[in-house]
Amino acid sequence: MTMQAVTDIDVLALAVRDRESRRLIEEAVTAYRGGALRSAIMSVWIAIVHDVFSKARELAGQGDAASISFVGKLDTAIEHKNIVQMQTLERELLDTAKDNLQLVTPHEYETLRRIQEDRHLCAHPAFITEDELFQPSPDLVRSHLVHALQCLLIHAPLQGKSALNRFKADVLSPSFPSTEEGIRTFVSAKYLNRSKDALVANLIKVLLKGPFLEGEEELLKKKRQLAWTLSEVAAKKTRIFEDVARPFVGQFFDGVDDGRLLSICTFIGAESQLWGWLSEPVKLRIVRLIEECAIEDLKEHLVFDAFSIPEMADTLLAKFTSFQQDERIQLLSDNPSREFVPFGIDIYSRAGSPREADRLGQTVVLPLARHFDADDIARLVDAVLGNSQISYASGTADVLVEVFKLTASALPASRGYWQRFVDEMTAQHGGKTDMPYSYPSIRAKLEAA
Repeated sequence: MTMQAVTDIDVLALAVRDRESRRLIEEAVTAYRGGALRSAIMSVWIAIVHDVFSKARELAGQGDAASISFVGKLDTAIEHKNIVQMQTLERELLDTAKDNLQLVTPHEYETLRRIQEDRHLCAHPAFITEDELFQPSPDLVRSHLVHALQCLLIHAPLQGKSALNRFKADVLSPSFPSTEEGIRTFVSAKYLNRSKDALVANLIKVLLKGPFLEGEEELLKKKRQLAWTLSEVAAKKTRIFEDVARPFVGQFFDGVDDGRLLSICTFIGAESQLWGWLSEPVKLRIVRLIEECAIEDLKEHLVFDAFSIPEMADTLLAKFTSFQQDERIQLLSDNPSREFVPFGIDIYSRAGSPREADRLGQTVVLPLARHFDADDIARLVDAVLGNSQISYASGTADVLVEVFKLTASALPASRGYWQRFVDEMTAQHGGKTDMPYSYPSIRAKLEAA
């Protein structure tokens, strides 16, 4: 037994979710270190039994039907002190974990079953002769410890269909995060950090397939959140994502009808490598649909999310420029892409009244502001200085303060543009820095930065 081997086991043990399961596996590790190898195997099995019971109760609390049934039988046996029934539940435990609770895969089932068999040899020595007394080796015990941890104990109860059903319920619930950052945190913590490869593979298929199936209109409405989730899976589980998504995408989307196909734009915008995995006929269909579809379809399918795909950029830009200004405003408000920034600033610069300037500030400038760089801020400042309908609109100061906040990362390069703006506006008011249209709020931000 090497020091590294013990360290590896200790690290895995720290990842066990359930406190009692962790205590039990630590007892097994202590026995292993002390040379009590039979006791160690028995403690490993006890930890497995307790962990399955614990996970079943957690799943039952989440409404999983199979878990509710199993926990009901367990509690009844305990309440009535039905030893025979409790022995039956323990004897069939691994079958239940594989077939009903879906906590382990068939391969993991076989691995854990060997631990169960060796536990019986340790617990019932009277059934074998003295010459055949079971003598487990340290390597065997260490293997059982590691397998118990890796196959079951360190994982959240998120395997199989029940996990996928819970993910769907999460996505459709009002509390599901609506931002990329929120989704990254939520999905990683609940579904990726301790999930098995089989679950991740199935989750990828659900994310790609679900919104495009008949009867899944509710999922289709959540396509942007699903796309961001898929991107997080691709980042955290890259190998599995490529192994599963590449062949799946190439086959599945050939059969998606025109009425739903455009919604893939949101997914390829979030995870650009999907575009390369589509078949050429599907790519041609997508481009043709974009060329022909009405503005309502562009908005519904969030088509401009795919601006990041070079092969689609020209088609999307041509479609955007074919619309009148009011329609352009609708599109860039719904899809505030970097590619729309020059158009947005140009629209804003031509505001014909203070009221229109206030409206465009909210519907055009602020949605695009996160994509501004220093040069864009220079153009924005020029637009405000060059149009008194904007510079003297009551809401412009609030808009510019928000732009200042959203573009803080560009400040070293953009400071001169902001300074020129407040200096010129102050000069228009006799050098008085406290006048409302001298923009003292921007000056204060500059001085504080």
